[in-house]
Amino acid sequence: MNFDQMMDAWRAQDDKPLYGVNRDLLQLVLQNEQDKVRRKMRRDQWMVYVCGAGMALFAGFWLWVLVVVRGPVLQTVAAAMGTLLFVLWVVAFWVSHRRQAQRERGFGNSLNDEIGRSLTLIEFQIANGSWGIGVLWVAPAMIGATLLYWLTFQINTDTSFSVWHHLFIMGAMVWSAVYVPYAASREVAQKLEPRRQHLRALLKSLEAGE
Repeated sequence: MNFDQMMDAWRAQDDKPLYGVNRDLLQLVLQNEQDKVRRKMRRDQWMVYVCGAGMALFAGFWLWVLVVVRGPVLQTVAAAMGTLLFVLWVVAFWVSHRRQAQRERGFGNSLNDEIGRSLTLIEFQIANGSWGIGVLWVAPAMIGATLLYWLTFQINTDTSFSVWHHLFIMGAMVWSAVYVPYAASREVAQKLEPRRQHLRALLKSLEAGE
């Protein structure tokens, strides 16, 4: 039984006393739902860590090359900024999830605490899934990638790429930085906002029955 099925059973018992609901089962369902969310979050975290670290190392390599050969100052600054942005992107992602884990540990083991823990987990997803926050999360990676793209073509002597090619690449980056967070925010709102309302109603009904 998942959370949605449990909520259907809960609403079907409106004419029955609160103690008729199996609290242990409800708590178990909530814990299982949390475990699923955390597994997905850990998978997303590792994707960011691997991709971000890889891009930071790539930018750092170019920075090292430019420093060794005493390359142009502008290109050296671009490589340094790209490296720094990718590192900050990974660190900020780690700090955000670290804080969320600390917030979750602040709850106890009661059913009300379990609901509160689920609420804060969902609210964390909703907050980080909003369009504005999504753009902020994507921006360092996009800026770093743009700097590396520019740096690559500054170093590369191949001039076969036209202006339209560069415009297409830059347009794709801008589209990714704007539309992808927008689409993700809509999906998050549609999926998680009803869940948040259900949890709030469930917590309110439990508190009223105490």
